[in-house]
Amino acid sequence: MDKLEQAFVAEMAKKTEQARAVGVDGGRTLAALEKQGPARLLGQQARRGCVSAEFEALAAAGRLDLSLEAAAVQGRYGALFDDDTVNFCLQVLCEKGYFAL
Repeated sequence: MDKLEQAFVAEMAKKTEQARAVGVDGGRTLAALEKQGPARLLGQQARRGCVSAEFEALAAAGRLDLSLEAAAVQGRYGALFDDDTVNFCLQVLCEKGYFAL
């Protein structure tokens, strides 16, 4: 993994700990992220039209800011993801009201 990928995984590790505090366990997704890398994991999910395993629970808790999808749309990680992946993440976040249009 390059430095940007490592930074993304480190950020998600912190967010996973915060998610546990609100009763959402993201351990499986974090393990997959560490194994596959951010671009591959999120790219596969986007192509299948699937959100991360914790997405709905985080939405119900009002903490989508801790989701993989919210991290992926941050500008500083733009080089990691293709347009289709980012667009998918933006779409599902908007559908849950994370961003107001």
